[in-house]
Amino acid sequence: SNALSGSIPTEIGRLLDTVENLNLSNNKLNEFIPSELGKLPENSLVYLSGNTGLSVPAPLDLCFKHGFDLKNDPILCPSERGALKKIYDSAKGREWTKSTNWLHDYKSHCFWHGVVCNRNENTIKLELFTNSLSGTLNPSIAHLTFLEILDLSDNDIKGSIPTEIGNLTNLNYIRLSYNTFVGNETNFGLNLKKLELLQLHGNRLTGTIPSLNLPFVERSSFVADCGNPSDFGASLICDHCTMCCNAVGDCYPKGETPVQELGYDSYVEFTWTYFACIFGVTCAIAFISHVYDRCKHHHISRATVSRQRMSNRNTKYALDMIGDDSVYQFFLGKSLVGWVIVLCTIIAQMWMLFLFVQGAEIDLSNDNTDLVYTWKCSRDQDECRDTGDLTWQGWVAFAILMVAHVLKDIINGSRMVVLSGKDRLILQTRIKFFFGGTLLGAVSLFTFYVSTLYNFAIATSNTEIIMNSVVILFICDVDELIFEILMVVNSAWVDKLCYQEDNDSVERGSEVEYINKRNLEGAVEDLEKDIQKLQKTMDTMMYENAELKMLISFPGALVRFGV
Repeated sequence: SNALSGSIPTEIGRLLDTVENLNLSNNKLNEFIPSELGKLPENSLVYLSGNTGLSVPAPLDLCFKHGFDLKNDPILCPSERGALKKIYDSAKGREWTKSTNWLHDYKSHCFWHGVVCNRNENTIKLELFTNSLSGTLNPSIAHLTFLEILDLSDNDIKGSIPTEIGNLTNLNYIRLSYNTFVGNETNFGLNLKKLELLQLHGNRLTGTIPSLNLPFVERSSFVADCGNPSDFGASLICDHCTMCCNAVGDCYPKGETPVQELGYDSYVEFTWTYFACIFGVTCAIAFISHVYDRCKHHHISRATVSRQRMSNRNTKYALDMIGDDSVYQFFLGKSLVGWVIVLCTIIAQMWMLFLFVQGAEIDLSNDNTDLVYTWKCSRDQDECRDTGDLTWQGWVAFAILMVAHVLKDIINGSRMVVLSGKDRLILQTRIKFFFGGTLLGAVSLFTFYVSTLYNFAIATSNTEIIMNSVVILFICDVDELIFEILMVVNSAWVDKLCYQEDNDSVERGSEVEYINKRNLEGAVEDLEKDIQKLQKTMDTMMYENAELKMLISFPGALVRFGV
C-alpha cells in the first residue's frame, strides 16, 4: 500500500529465481498484469488485490497459481477460461489442427477457436469437430454451466465420457461421435431436460446407456453403436436410442415395427395369427358355400350313387385346378403314402419360408437376422440419411411378380374350398377339397407374406427386390420338382398315388343305367301296343261314320229297305 501507479513492469520476470512473496496489493496499478508473473515458482505468493485499474483478464498461468490472491476473481480469472485450459491440456491442444487464440494471456476465452459466448461472456458453444483432438475429455467441462452446444465429433478422444456432462442443464446438442471413447456404462443422468440431439456412434462404448427420460422424436436425435455386427461380444444396449449403428458404420432406425404396434413381439409370433386368419377365412368360405348349396339345391335327391358320381366329376375339376404336375394332386387320391408325401412337401416349404421370416426380423440387438442397415450418420453432418435406392417402381415390379405367380393358386385354392361346401358331395371328398384348398391357398399367401417382410428388411434397390422375390418364389415350385423326381424314379407307382375314379361307383352307375334303359324299352313297347289299339279303334269309327253319311245322303234307300 505505497500508492504505486502505472503498470507493473515486465522486468519483474528477472526475479523469478529469487522472489517468493510479491505483494503489490492496495495500490493504483493499472493495465495488463505481466505474463511473467505466471512463471514464478509454484510456491510463490502474489498479492494484487486492491488495484482496481488492472486490465482483464489476468495471465492464464497466474490464475492457476495457488498463491495468487485473485485466482478466484470472476473478472480477472473467469472459471470458464480455466476449465477450457484444462480441456486444452487434457486433449493435447498443442497437436490440434486449429487452436487460434487458445491460452492467450490477455484475450478473452470467447475469442478462442471453437468457443462462442453470449453477451455476458458465458460459453454457450464449444465446437471443435474434426480438429485432431486426442487425449481425454477433462471433467472440468462441468464448469461451462451455460453451455448449449457441445460438438467434439470426428476426433480421437479416448477414455470415458465424463458423467459431469449430465450436470450441464442448458445443453440441447451433444455430438461426441467418431472418437475413441470407452466405458461400460455411459450415464448422463436425468438433468438434461433441454437435450434434443445426442450422438455417440463411432466410439467403443459397451454395456448400457441408461434412459435419459427424454421424448426424442427425430431419427437422428439419439444415435449410438447399438447395432450388429459389433466389435464386441455383445453390442451396446440402448433401449431409447432412435438410431443404431454397427461396427462398419452402417445404421438403422430403431423403433416399433408394424406388428409390434399391434402388440406382437416379433414377425414369427404374428405369423401364427396370420395362419389362424387364413384358416378362419377358409372355414367361413366353406360354411357360406354349404349354406348356399343347400338353399339352391334343396329339391334335388341326394342318393348315394348320385353323390358319388358328383364327387368324381368335381374331383376331376379340382385336379385341373391343382395341376397334374404337382404332388399336391395326391391329396385327391386315396393313398396314405401320397398324403404323407404332400404333407412332408408342405412342411418343407413352410420351414424354408419360416427361415426367411426369421431373417427378416428387425431386432437390432440380434446378429442372426439378415437385416440390411441402409442408413448413414456421417462425420460431417448431424442428420442421418437413408442410402437405399429402393423406390415405388421396385415395389410395383414386386407386386406384378407376386400376382403373376401366386394369384392363380390362391384362386384355385379358394375354389376348392367352395367345392368342399357342396352338400351333394360325399364327406370324404369334401374333406379332401377343404384341406387341399386351404393348404394350396395358405402356401401361396404365406409366400406373398414372407416376400413382403423379407424385402422390407433387406432390399436396397429395385433390382434386388426382384431377385429376392424370385428366390422365395422358387420355394413354391418345390412340389413340382418333387413330383418330377418321383416320376423319374417310378412313374407307375406315382400313377397309383394319383386320383383314380372309383370303379365300384362306375359299375353301380352302369347297372342303374342298364335298368333304366330296360325300363324305358318296356315302356316304349307298351306305348306302341296302346297306339296300335287306338289306331284300330279309330279305323272302326271312321268306317261306321262313312256308312252313316251315305244313308243320310240317300233317304230313298232308307224307304226301299223299309227303314
